[in-house]
Amino acid sequence: MLASSSPQRREILSELGVQFEVRPTAAKELASGEPASVALANAVAKAEAGREALSEAERADCVVLAADTVVALDGKIYGKPASAVQARQYLTELASGAHEVIGGIALIDVAGTTRTAIARTEVEFKPLSSKQIDAQIALNEWQDRAGGYAIQLSGDQMVARIGADRLNVVGLSKSALGGLVQGLLPTGGTAPNRYTD
Repeated sequence: MLASSSPQRREILSELGVQFEVRPTAAKELASGEPASVALANAVAKAEAGREALSEAERADCVVLAADTVVALDGKIYGKPASAVQARQYLTELASGAHEVIGGIALIDVAGTTRTAIARTEVEFKPLSSKQIDAQIALNEWQDRAGGYAIQLSGDQMVARIGADRLNVVGLSKSALGGLVQGLLPTGGTAPNRYTD
């Protein structure tokens, strides 16, 4: 069970050949604190809420996966902008220096054991003019995106340098996930994935 509505996480899991069902949760998320701790706490909260919503039969038959992405610069967290004005402020500040994208991942197995992982990727933007930032904001890709940009869309055009784990910036680190799911998830099946948004 994927306790997330993120289409990027769906796509990454599908590429891995994992059979999964999407069931987003309404877990309360932290918005401030030490960035890595916030990402991990939010991922765990989502996974726990997801497992709580399962029936006993479902708990015995599936694992619950949740993730959270935090964008941070100098210890300050840049969450999902509430407006275009705030998105512009975020991009302006993030362009002032290399920032970090932190992915928290939580997986709860059928026995109820929680496994966690953290992925970190450094991202550096190109020097951005006000006009370039305005053009980026006009695309509306900032909506519902941590930090106000989407690396898998036109946000990639702002990037001068990115660390090796690009998929962590997209939404889910394959390498970090790999260490958590060894022997747990059936792969290679042909059953379609089910989405229950």
